Amino acid sequence: MRRPAAIVGHGLCFSMGSPPRAHRRIVRVAITLACAALCIGETAFAQRIVVVTSGDGAPYRQALAAIEKLGVPVQALHVAADADSARLAAALAGAHDTAIVTLGTEAGELGLRHSTGRPMVNCMMIGNDDGNATAKTVPRLVPIDAQLAWLKRLLPNARNVGIAFDPAQNERRAAGAAAALQAAGYVPVLEPVDGSRALPGALNRLGNRVDVLLALPDKTVYAREHSRAILLFSFRHRIPVVGPTEGWVSAGALYAVDWDYTDLGRYCGALALRELGGSKAAMPPPPRTRIVANARSAEQLHLPWDAETLRSMDKVYE
Repeated sequence: MRRPAAIVGHGLCFSMGSPPRAHRRIVRVAITLACAALCIGETAFAQRIVVVTSGDGAPYRQALAAIEKLGVPVQALHVAADADSARLAAALAGAHDTAIVTLGTEAGELGLRHSTGRPMVNCMMIGNDDGNATAKTVPRLVPIDAQLAWLKRLLPNARNVGIAFDPAQNERRAAGAAAALQAAGYVPVLEPVDGSRALPGALNRLGNRVDVLLALPDKTVYAREHSRAILLFSFRHRIPVVGPTEGWVSAGALYAVDWDYTDLGRYCGALALRELGGSKAAMPPPPRTRIVANARSAEQLHLPWDAETLRSMDKVYE
C-alpha cells in the first residue's frame, strides 16, 4: 500500500492520498503565496524605533544602548554628524509603525519638524518648549522632589536657594522650582541671566544672598565655558553648587542628582513603543536617578558628611 503524501510548508501540513500532479503543484503554489503574504505582513507591520541624538557623550551612548536592547529594530541618527532634515526624512519615508525617540534638545527640535504625526518621545530636552501635543517629553531636569530630598539631607542648614537661569530657556521651570522650594520651607532667590555677558553680575548679586546655588539644565548659564567662573564663585563665597550633571561634579560642584541614563533610555524607548501600540500597554516604571558627589569639594566647603552618607551615594569623586 502506498503511504499518503504529505506536503509541509511554513508551519502548514496537509496529508492526503496521491492527487494528480497538477493538483499537487497548485497546492504548493498556494502555500508558497500564503507564506509570502505572511512574511510581507510581518515586515510591513513590524515595530521599529528611529533614535535621533544630539551628541555622542556617555549619557547619549548609554541611553541609546538601552533602547537597542528593547528587542525591536533601531536606526540611530546623530544630528551633528548625519545632517539633519534630509537624513531623518529619508529614514521615516514610507515607514509605518515607527516611533521616534530624540535624545537632547537639538535632536528634539529636529524630530518635531519631521514627526508628521508619528509617536515621538523627546528625552533630555532643555528649554520651555517641551514639545507638542503629539510628543511625550522627559526633560533633562530631574524632578524637583528628588532634588529636595537630597538638598535636605546633604545641606540641612541651607535656607536661601539661588537659581540662575536664562529666561528664554527656563523661565517656566525656574518658576516651578521656586514654587516647590517655597512649599518645602526654603527661600528661593531667582536671578535671570540674559546672555553670557550677564552671568558675572548675576553671580555677584547672589553672593551675599544665598546659601546654595541650585542648577537648572541651562545652555546659557551652565555652558562648559562658564564652569571655571561658577566654581570659583562657589569656593570664594563658600556657596555650594548643586550641579546639573555628573560632569559638573567631577569638575568640582558639590553634588548632582542626575539620571541613570541607561534606565532613562529604557524608559523612553518603552514609552515610545507604548505610544506606538495606542497606549494600551501599561506605563513603564519611571527611570531611576543617581546621586554623585565630590568629597574634596565637601571638605573645602567644611561640610561634615559621615561615612554612612557617602555610602548612600552612587558615586563619589575624591
